[in-house]
Formats: sequence, structure tokens, C-alpha cells
Amino acid sequence: MVQDALMEDAGVSETLDEMEEISRNEKKYEKRRLRPLASFLDFDVSHRPTQAQDRISKKRVYVGILLGILLIVLGFLSNVSSEADPLISQEQKIALSDNVFSASWLFVTLGVFLIATRLLLLFYGRDFFIGHKFAAVVIQKPFERSNRMADSLKGYLGVRYRSRIVNVLGLTSYTQHIIDLQHPNEAKTIPLYITNDGNGISKKWRELAEQLKMPAIFNTADGIIEIPLEDIEKPVPELIAENKIPIDESCLYKVPTSFRIVEEDKFCQVDPQIRDSAFSKFSAVLCVLAFFLTAGFALIAASQPHQHDFSIIFIAVLAAVLLILVPVSLFFRKRRVVISKEGIRIKSRWIFFPSFGYLIKPDALESVYVVHNSYDFKYSLVIGADGQTTHIGRGLPKADLDWLRNFLSAQIKRFIRV
Repeated sequence: MVQDALMEDAGVSETLDEMEEISRNEKKYEKRRLRPLASFLDFDVSHRPTQAQDRISKKRVYVGILLGILLIVLGFLSNVSSEADPLISQEQKIALSDNVFSASWLFVTLGVFLIATRLLLLFYGRDFFIGHKFAAVVIQKPFERSNRMADSLKGYLGVRYRSRIVNVLGLTSYTQHIIDLQHPNEAKTIPLYITNDGNGISKKWRELAEQLKMPAIFNTADGIIEIPLEDIEKPVPELIAENKIPIDESCLYKVPTSFRIVEEDKFCQVDPQIRDSAFSKFSAVLCVLAFFLTAGFALIAASQPHQHDFSIIFIAVLAAVLLILVPVSLFFRKRRVVISKEGIRIKSRWIFFPSFGYLIKPDALESVYVVHNSYDFKYSLVIGADGQTTHIGRGLPKADLDWLRNFLSAQIKRFIRV
């Protein structure tokens, strides 16, 4: 990558025309947005030529390997401990081994898979170079030669802001904020800023667009839109007051079946009728398997002499709460949006009990867009605030989410005055 910077300044060996010819000859265009490996990246483009790398941190690799080793050890111990227990009869050991076998080898398989994937990630990464006239991406994969792609900066569309939901083992999720230099071929797109903390993300977006002298863009479900730099940090109520966000009042109360609306004098409540949780079906199956495994141990322990029934009941109740009740609550979680003069409050409905949620104040509300998520190919409504980006109704039809965006804009205009 250092050689690329020297080439641009000295004008030797490889010219821009040759690199553009390489770009024209590329036949494979990747439309799926690549997932960054780094949890944090701050590409300094205030001076050029400049370069950066997208690599998984060694800390994440080591943590993954240690977790894999722990799973393997737990898998073997679950068999060894049951066979070595002198209080368990031979018949009980045979019955217990049949129940434990599948669960123990599941732990071992997951551990091996986790270690193997983390080791492979050490050999995967991307190198980026941005000069005054062109940009280049070098993709490195295990067991493959490096693939180098370059193009003129004129071939890039602009500086894009996007957010993506990152699932953690199918149990929970968090939002990752990404600002990148977008190319029509996503393989050439260059990440400029990656963070899990969205505080100050709009300011950073504007600064990067100014430094690269390129438009600020956003990918909506209807295509790419350009955001004027002066409007990036403006709150939505102000944009509505300036008629920069149109409202179609003719269809406000043609409510799709995907939503339930409660309107009062002081607030309006919207309940999307769809599950909104990162808890996956695979994780649910693991929890059910762990519950029956725990229940089996409890029954075997209860059959032993000198055992207290209270302790066995306590273990069974605790397992039911942690492995059945809590996962069911997570799995069927739904969102609730409440608009009032205070702003927009996002709540999570746990079974029948909604949480207090968090409030997005009017001056912090910066965007409301319908997007098409390239990683799961589902539509969702993104409510963007400085550090509080939320995806609503992920998986609903686009037409329903377009209606919701228009309805929320009308309610913001109704309750929030600027």
C-alpha cells in the first residue's frame, strides 16, 4: 500500500488509465455489502494519499479461541463427571450417558468450529488506499492470492452512512454504525469510519464528506438519496417545518394490518405486529435442550439418598426461568413507538409488560427512513438519532413501512413544534 502512495506522487510504472482498464475488465460485481471485520476504524482522509486496514482484532481472536476451548472442555467434562460419580448406579450411568452424549458433542462441535473460524479470520482482511485521483482495495482471503481492485474517485458515488444490526450468538444484538466511500461495485466500497457508539456520527459523516469533497448519501429502500451537508445534523421536526420531508395526508388513516394505533390528546402509540428480537430459533432450541438436560440431572439427583427436595425444586424452577421463561420473552419481544411533545420513545414489549424504553428528544431526531437490509434482505424503518439508531418492523412489507414513515412524520408535525 505504501508503494501505491509513492506511485501517485512520482507517476511511475502504473498509470491511472491502466487501473481504470483493470476496473472495466472486472466482470464480477458484488451487490451484497461486505461486513467489516474491525469493530472500530477511523480512516484519516484529512491528508492524501492515505491508507488503512480492515482486520479482526487479535483480542477478539484470542477471546474466541478461549471460548472454543472452554466449550470443548465442558463437553468432555459432562461425560466424564457422570461416569466417575460413585453415587450413581450403573443403570443410571447408562441412561444418563444417552441423554448427555448429544449435548456434550454439541459443545465440542461448537468449540472446534469457533476455534477454526477465528484462526481463519487471521488470514482474511482488506487494505485500502485513497489518493488524490484514485482509490484501491486489496482483498486477502485464506488459501487465495490477493485480489487488487482500483478505480478513479470519479467512479465513486459519495460518502454513505449506514447502520447494521450485529447478532451475537443469536441471543442479543447491537447496532454498528458505518460511514464508507460507496462504489457501485460493493467490493470496491471503502469503510471510512466504523463504531459501535453512534455518538457524534452525523458530525463525522459531514466532516468526511467535506474532506473528500463528495456528496453525503444514504441508501433508502427506494434507492440512493443525497443529503445536503447543511441538513445532515438538522432535526426531523425542523426539516418537516421547512417542507423538506413531505407528508401525504390522504392515506394517514388507511392503517395496514401490520400496526395497531392508539391516539390520545397527548400522545400517539404505534405497535408493529411483528416479532422484533435478535433471539434466533437455533438459540431457542439450545435453551430447550439445556433445560431438559438440567431437568434430567435434577431427577437423577433427586433419586439419590440424603438429597433435599427443596434444592431439587429450586434448581428446576431456576432452570425453567432462565432457560424457558426468559428465552420465550426474548423470542417474542415486540417494539412499541410512542410520539409526544417530549419526542419519540422506543419501548420493548416483554410478553405483556412493556419496558420504560428510551426517549429520543426532538432536537436529537435526525432521520426516519425505510431501508433494505443487504445482510438479511429484509425491509425495516430506521429511526436515526445521535447514538440511538433503532430498526423498527424488520421483516414487514415495504408498503407498510412507507405508510409508517409517513404516519410518524405527521405525528411529529402534530406534537412537536419548532
